[in-house]
Amino acid sequence: MLMVRKIVLLLIASVTCSLMAVAQSKQVSGTVKDANGNAIVGATVMVEGTSNGVNTGSDGSFRISAPADGYLLVSFLGYEEARVAIAGKTSIDVVLADDTQSIDDVIVVAFGTAKKEAFTGSASVVKADELEKRQTTNVLSALVGQVPGLQMRGSTGQPGSSAGSINIRGVSSMGYSSTEPLIIVDGAPYSASLSNIAQSDIESVTVLKDAASAALYGARGASGVIIVTTKKGRSHDAVINVDMKWGVNSRAMQDYDLITDPGEYYEAYYAQIYNKYYYGQGYTAASAAASANADMLSDLKYNVFSYPAGESLIVDGKLNPNATLGRRVNYNWTDYWVTPDDWNDEAYRNSLRQEYSISMNGGTDRASYYMSLGYLNEDGIVYNSKYERITARLRGDYQAKKWLKVGGNIAFVNSVQDQNSNWGTSANAGNLFAYTSRVAPIYPVYIRTVDADGNVSIATDEYGNKAYDYGVASRGYGMTRPYLSTGNPLGENQYNKYTSGGNQLNGSFFADVDFTSWLKFNATSTVTWGQTNISDFGNMYYGTPAQTGGNIAKTSTSSIRTNHLQTLTYYDTYGNHNINVMLGHEYYNSQSKNLYAHAYGMFSPEIPEIGAAATKDDADSSMSEYNVEGYFLSAQYDYAGKYYASASIRRDASSYFAKDHRWGNFWSLGAAWILSKEAFLSDALWIDMLKLKASIGQQGNDSVGSFAYVDMYQITSSSATTMTPTFWRKGNPNLTWETTTNFNVGVEFSFWHGRLTGNIDVYNKKTSDLLFWVSIPESSGSRGMYDNVGDVRNYGVELSLQGALIRTKNVDWTISMNVSHNSTKILSLPESKIDPALGGYYEAPYFYKVGGPMYNYYCAEYAGVDQYGQAMFYMDQTDPETGKVVRGTTYDFNAATLYEHGSILPKVFGGFGTTLRVANFDMSFMFDYQLGGKVFDGYYQSVVTPASSSNSAGQTIHKDWTKSWSVNNTSSDMPRWQYGDMYGGAESDRFLTNASYLNFQSFTVGYTLPMKTFGNKLKMRIYVAGENLCYWSARKGLDPRYSFDGNSSVIPYSPIRTVSGGIQLTF
Repeated sequence: MLMVRKIVLLLIASVTCSLMAVAQSKQVSGTVKDANGNAIVGATVMVEGTSNGVNTGSDGSFRISAPADGYLLVSFLGYEEARVAIAGKTSIDVVLADDTQSIDDVIVVAFGTAKKEAFTGSASVVKADELEKRQTTNVLSALVGQVPGLQMRGSTGQPGSSAGSINIRGVSSMGYSSTEPLIIVDGAPYSASLSNIAQSDIESVTVLKDAASAALYGARGASGVIIVTTKKGRSHDAVINVDMKWGVNSRAMQDYDLITDPGEYYEAYYAQIYNKYYYGQGYTAASAAASANADMLSDLKYNVFSYPAGESLIVDGKLNPNATLGRRVNYNWTDYWVTPDDWNDEAYRNSLRQEYSISMNGGTDRASYYMSLGYLNEDGIVYNSKYERITARLRGDYQAKKWLKVGGNIAFVNSVQDQNSNWGTSANAGNLFAYTSRVAPIYPVYIRTVDADGNVSIATDEYGNKAYDYGVASRGYGMTRPYLSTGNPLGENQYNKYTSGGNQLNGSFFADVDFTSWLKFNATSTVTWGQTNISDFGNMYYGTPAQTGGNIAKTSTSSIRTNHLQTLTYYDTYGNHNINVMLGHEYYNSQSKNLYAHAYGMFSPEIPEIGAAATKDDADSSMSEYNVEGYFLSAQYDYAGKYYASASIRRDASSYFAKDHRWGNFWSLGAAWILSKEAFLSDALWIDMLKLKASIGQQGNDSVGSFAYVDMYQITSSSATTMTPTFWRKGNPNLTWETTTNFNVGVEFSFWHGRLTGNIDVYNKKTSDLLFWVSIPESSGSRGMYDNVGDVRNYGVELSLQGALIRTKNVDWTISMNVSHNSTKILSLPESKIDPALGGYYEAPYFYKVGGPMYNYYCAEYAGVDQYGQAMFYMDQTDPETGKVVRGTTYDFNAATLYEHGSILPKVFGGFGTTLRVANFDMSFMFDYQLGGKVFDGYYQSVVTPASSSNSAGQTIHKDWTKSWSVNNTSSDMPRWQYGDMYGGAESDRFLTNASYLNFQSFTVGYTLPMKTFGNKLKMRIYVAGENLCYWSARKGLDPRYSFDGNSSVIPYSPIRTVSGGIQLTF
């Protein structure tokens, strides 16, 4: 009985304990909503102190078992975490407040997003509020000065053009393969121009720089990745945004300090000829003056001054005081008036830029949407240049089931770009910029006639338009212009027409499937179709095309790009342990088809079509295809929000390589430590966040083009009915990936409640198996082939700081700055390239050797002038007594020794700016800069060099010619100003110029009217904004931003300065 009693008591005790436990733990249900009453889907509801948690459903509801006296922790991305007491309740409704700081702490990364705190890599983010301050057509231009480590070169002012060449953390290859970063738009590779995307549609731009951030893009991430994310809807009532801006475009490039006065030009040209006769040939002063006057007019052909008969144009080295501008001449029984025009004034103009955008976004508890419509019309600063764009976008998502979410993002763009096919840096008769850059200020643009009453007017041609002077004696003044005669692009371009029209349709569709609360599947497919049609009409009246009765060229390119992505993500929390593992597959395919036809002998400029030409002389077609397929795995882990680790691996195959070498493996490892959460820093209350991070990994580069791995042949017609193949290029079946091993270590910090934030990154990038063009014996039938040889290294440091100087309710003032330094080193080179005598090899204008830097400029070294002002250059020669190589000098540039002058890359570069808000007024200013480095100023070289013969007559002259050596200026180091000197302006380090610059990049000033002004239904902001406003460099006119290599003797389409006014409305 005693035993039975004990058993009964034990059972009673057990039941009692169970009932007590049930009484202490309750089923709690409720909803989670935002401040506007909208349900928050996917919010995390946790029981404090446990691993027990659930996610809210599509209606924001939840149900969880929790102690009656416990607390719930409710959190969701973009909202402040809430701690809610249960207090015995069984129903709890939670409202989460917006957390703008939390939103700022999230960045877009490969195939998803990550909290900055958990991110082990290196990335920079430019968000929509920063982009709104910029007046750029291509969003990449807005990254310069904003993103540490990013440089852009070669951007043109032509409206609608693509951005310039971009490098992230240096140049990662040797120029035989592309070093451009991979562009990703909404998760898919994007090879079209980003001018196709309205900046108002962009939510953020993320620049991934190291392996931990970019290695998941494997084959194409070695040069960095730029991720563009477009805007999407929010779960709230509809919000309508309207932005209208009108602006003026003007020329941003400064002119060199050139001679613009016709009289001064004649004086300068006369001086060099006078010096030749007087100092060089021993003429008397009078004879030298007479000969110089005669030769000057003989060379230049045009005399635009009138002066008394029997006198000379130049007297004692100066313009005849009796000379007056303008001269009457008679040719073919017609009286003409010869007077110069300003070619820049005639070519350039101030133009209008107008842009309009309207968008609406909103949603319900199960769906969200974003839609927009945009229009841009931008006239170029050069006549016959223009860009017009219409964009439309529709993006939405729908929570179809608790476990299924679907969505799509569709965008369309139609664009038309007008320009001229011959705008560049070539000094030819069809290039307008060859005239604006180089023609002397004595030549007219137009033909002017004098009537019987002595009135001067611009003549008209047989078509009723202004008559232009083409510098041909038979068609105007009876004179032949020595510089680019037969040409006048200002005249030709009123008849020529070059138009590029494009249409692009982009669609992206996704499905998210939640198998469980910890396992999620995503499938995303993106399709982009593009069509570009180019029509290039050369008129039948004037210029080179007129010689064949006018011509027409038509090009049509169609492309379709698809990207299919599938990921399976596991994420879970075990106490203080958080794990996220993603397995994925991606397949990218790009196909392009091209059609081309050319014809001449046009019927009429009104019908610029192939069918309206007498002779169809050329036609061509081609197609290309490119595929990349990859499988990847990534994992993230953190413990207690203090210690983070990441790892990834991707296996990619590229169609650019043979099957046996097609696959490559790319990986990354990363770690981060939040020191500010450690106990030993708990008393440092001024530290908000302090993180130490490090990463290492490998990425690939396959940018070598199609079929480099097989022998290639050209096919040409051998008869009217047959084609014959001809060997063209040797293939390399062993060709494979160029790989970059990237190591990064950094510190991120926030002090004094966010008053000072920033980060420091130190990196080392080693690129191995460079895709190189190597020479092979010509007996093989080819001069070279691609191979994997050589290694280079980029290493540097980046610093970014932001300080909140004032942060009150009515005043908010912040300043920001970033600075970057990058150095390069060549680690190995192919033996076939190296010249044993030099220890490296020379490819103009650089010298490459193991241990040396990239961009190592190689040219003659200027040795100054002798006692007669003649240019000298250094030359290595052997001392006959000692047999040692010593330095001497030579007048013969061709005998001068070429020397290394080191890397011309800048020492540091970056940007700085400030943003100020005072009540409803706001303003911002942004600058970018670089310090150090060198640039070869080829344009300056061309305009300070005296004419070597009459063949170089008629070109503009820099005012610095007056600083040349002379008997009255013997201290000058600048060669004498003497006609016929062969090497005074030869390429040497004399023209290597400091590449430092400071650019006033942008500004905005705005005022937001209080919402109560419109009954709390409308917010209006009125603003003024400017872009590319002014720059300062070592020499007026020199723009080091254009190219690392330097500029040329022809200055291309100037960058555009834009100043706009606008109105933003929010309903």
